[in-house]
Amino acid sequence: MISHIFTKTWMFGTAQFIGISRTDKLFFILSSVLFVASILMFFWMRTKKDSIKKNMQKRWRALFGTIGVLGLIWSFLRYEYIVGISSHMVVIILYFIALVWALVILKYYIGKYKQQLAEHEKQQQLKKYM
Repeated sequence: MISHIFTKTWMFGTAQFIGISRTDKLFFILSSVLFVASILMFFWMRTKKDSIKKNMQKRWRALFGTIGVLGLIWSFLRYEYIVGISSHMVVIILYFIALVWALVILKYYIGKYKQQLAEHEKQQQLKKYM
């Protein structure tokens, strides 16, 4: 299985007439889950009033929504036999970009977000007693 993944045919080939492969199902399900998560986060964010937390959730929602939609588009193009765009290499690059994007969000969370949240809570306490 693993040796099959690193072949030129698997990385750069178009879809086979045999049917949907396991990896294509995995990519489709992952993209669907990310897209549905972004929709759920959109409705969940509407209940939040704290702008600092909303900003953080907006970053994750943008990541999930973008990667989910692009993954679903790739799944559609895969079975339309579009040469080049429908290869597995494209979706692997897409998820690598998602990983880098997630690391940038985590860097923001570790660095600036905690400071902004602490400052915001301190301001809320001052407003509460004034």
